[in-house]
Amino acid sequence: MADMAARLASLRSIVPTLESALHSFTSSSSNFRIVQTINPSDVPPKTLYILDSSFNPPSIAHLALATSALCIPSPSDAQPHRLLLLFSTHNADKAPSPAGFAQRLALMTVFAEDLSRKLPSSSASNNSTSLPTPHSQDQLDSSPIAIDIGLTKAPYYTDKSAAISAAQPNPYPSNPTHVHLVGYDTLTRFVAAKYYPNHNPPLSALATFFTAGHKLRVTQRPSNPIDGSSSQYGTIEEQAAFLENLKRGGLESEGFEKAWADQLDMVPGDEGVGVSSTRVRKAAKEGDWDTVGKLCTEGVAAWVKEMRLYEEDASGAKMA
Repeated sequence: MADMAARLASLRSIVPTLESALHSFTSSSSNFRIVQTINPSDVPPKTLYILDSSFNPPSIAHLALATSALCIPSPSDAQPHRLLLLFSTHNADKAPSPAGFAQRLALMTVFAEDLSRKLPSSSASNNSTSLPTPHSQDQLDSSPIAIDIGLTKAPYYTDKSAAISAAQPNPYPSNPTHVHLVGYDTLTRFVAAKYYPNHNPPLSALATFFTAGHKLRVTQRPSNPIDGSSSQYGTIEEQAAFLENLKRGGLESEGFEKAWADQLDMVPGDEGVGVSSTRVRKAAKEGDWDTVGKLCTEGVAAWVKEMRLYEEDASGAKMA
């Protein structure tokens, strides 16, 4: 309890700094900027895992996306690894709103701390939520992984990677391969022609992303009765078939080259099934802190309760 109180006090103290960094970024011409780093490291990464952080708030489902990649990386993901939690101040599907963005950065910070704490203690037998040891990444044996918290104005994954690579000064001079950590539902949107109306054929817009060697790590989304929306994505077999169709050239007529599918890694998605940020917000509004604690990491749950973030607004609109 004392440790958590100290963590929350520390987080409260940096919120003004995060808010200042946010305002500085949004008023600048920059399209990408790192505003905070957990476990800073000078080791140049060869693989940069990128987790879109539009979640409001982060949940154990998002934790699973990150820890799966860090603990069981694809053999093709060259070491060393680094993680970027990336928040877009613009959303492709919504009008941008600055309200609550500083709190979103605070949530990302405490989430990054929780994630970092999970990894080194992964072998602790008395921790029921312990994670697999990162057996394939030597750098984690001696030091915790560096986790950056970044901002971008780009709405699409292709533009986000371009913004990171073009940033000056270059935050990643080793030019690592970008591996975006996404769920299956995001893959379906990534290859949806409607998002690329200015290209002909539309999915030719993805050429620069794949030509640069960047990838998606796609976590399957099993159907779960608790999460009604999950049924619309079909069975895990149907999700695997969707990827196979891409490999066979099923979307070549729309501009998706079948060779690009080799840069899409699909992995099972068992952890965090049925968990959504909507459920977290609803539980927080109702004061159901036991449920919030089960759906979120420890620090995120404590911060949501401490700041009473969703007490009046379970939709999260004030923090959109």
